[in-house]
Amino acid sequence: MRRLLIASCLIAVPACAVIVDRIAITVGNKVITESEIDLRVRLTAFENGDKPDFSNASRKTAADRLVDQKIVEREMDVGHYPRLTGDARSLLLDEFTRTNYKSDAEALDRALSGYSITVGDLEEDLARQSDLLNFLSLRFRPAVQVSDQDVRQYFDTKIRPKETGQIALNDFRAQIERQITSDRADADMEAWLRDQRRQTKIEYLEKDLAP
Repeated sequence: MRRLLIASCLIAVPACAVIVDRIAITVGNKVITESEIDLRVRLTAFENGDKPDFSNASRKTAADRLVDQKIVEREMDVGHYPRLTGDARSLLLDEFTRTNYKSDAEALDRALSGYSITVGDLEEDLARQSDLLNFLSLRFRPAVQVSDQDVRQYFDTKIRPKETGQIALNDFRAQIERQITSDRADADMEAWLRDQRRQTKIEYLEKDLAP
C-alpha cells in the first residue's frame, strides 16, 4: 500500500508543477493569453519608465492593444506584408541599446530584469513595432491625398501662429505634407481597426477585460 502511495505522489508532482497559461481572449482564430497581457503591461511600463500597473484598467488597456495587434497580424498574414527577421531584428535591439544604454548590454539586462522582461521579449516587441509602422506605411499612406489647400490651412493654423517674422509657406511645405499624411494615415488605420473589430468574432474569456 505504501509503495502505491509513493508511486502516486511521484506521478502527481510533475502534473502539479505544470503551469497552465490560460486563454484570456480569442480574436478570430488567434488567442491572447493571460501571460501575454501581463507581458504587455510590463513592456509598456519599461518603455515609459513607469512602475508596472496590473490593475484591471491597465490590463484592459493592454488587452485592447493586443486585440488590435492580432487583427493587424492577421491582415499582414493575408496580405503577405514583409516582416523583420534575423539580423534586422538584432540591429533594432543594438540601436535601442546604443540610444538608451550607451551600448552597455549589461545595463540593459539589469533594467529588463527589474521588469521580469527578457532581451528576447524586448527584441520581439521592437520588431513588432517596426512591422506595424511598415504596415501603416504600405497599407494606408499611399491612399492619402494632400492638396495645396490642406497645406495652406495647416500653415495658417499650425505654423504661422508659432513663428515670428517673415516666413514662407514653401519653406515648410515638405514638413507639412509629411505631418498631414501621417495624421490621416493614423486616422484611417484607427477607422479600419474599428471596422475590423466589428467584423471579427472577439470573445473575452476573462470577463473583466471586456469593453
